[in-house]
Amino acid sequence: MLSGDETMDLNATTAIETRRRAIAAQPNPERALDYLVTLRGELALPDGAATVRLRYVPDRLILPPPALNTYITALAGQQPAGLEAAGAAMLRDIGNEVVPRWLQVRLTRRMPTTGRHVVVLEESQPGWENPGLLARLGF
Repeated sequence: MLSGDETMDLNATTAIETRRRAIAAQPNPERALDYLVTLRGELALPDGAATVRLRYVPDRLILPPPALNTYITALAGQQPAGLEAAGAAMLRDIGNEVVPRWLQVRLTRRMPTTGRHVVVLEESQPGWENPGLLARLGF
């Protein structure tokens, strides 16, 4: 019999696997190049919708645009606890399944009384650098 903590760990693992199956990465047709991909979507959360902007520099795999929408729907069904949790899940899931050279997840939600809530998370492969590309992005 599983303890409460073991049941929670098993449920969390199942949720992650369910989300990640939706990613459906494909081979990168131009692996030798550093190029930027930008995808957008809408994430429905219990306390309001958020705009998702995913930017990445592919390595071996790419994320087809329809796969992002399928993934966002799967993530929304698991009701993440706010933008920070949703962004962290996206960064981990897409980072682990697509393994891009560089990845940025930006979630933005308009707040009726406080303006905007913006969360930006980013990671890159160890040793990957392209200062010219990042400079054009405003880094």
